[in-house]
Amino acid sequence: MTRTLSFHHIEDFEKQARNLLHALRRRDATATQHYFSFDPLAGNCQPGLADAKYVIARRYGFRGWQELKQRVLSTNQRPIGGSPWYFVA
Repeated sequence: MTRTLSFHHIEDFEKQARNLLHALRRRDATATQHYFSFDPLAGNCQPGLADAKYVIARRYGFRGWQELKQRVLSTNQRPIGGSPWYFVA
């Protein structure tokens, strides 16, 4: 099930991914829990931006970053609803 997207710019999702990556590198418990819930191989290596983008895409119900990106870029109107999913310092 795809969550309702509350953003209409891909940059908003990229910011979420960067925030998640920073939280993962700080070993934030909530970020780590989300990371492991979407990527079973999460503990095998240091997470990168592509990993964070994957988790963000999965969080919104997409199979991967490219699918989320295509959906956002193909939408000409601002989606309604949903809530932002930020990890802030």
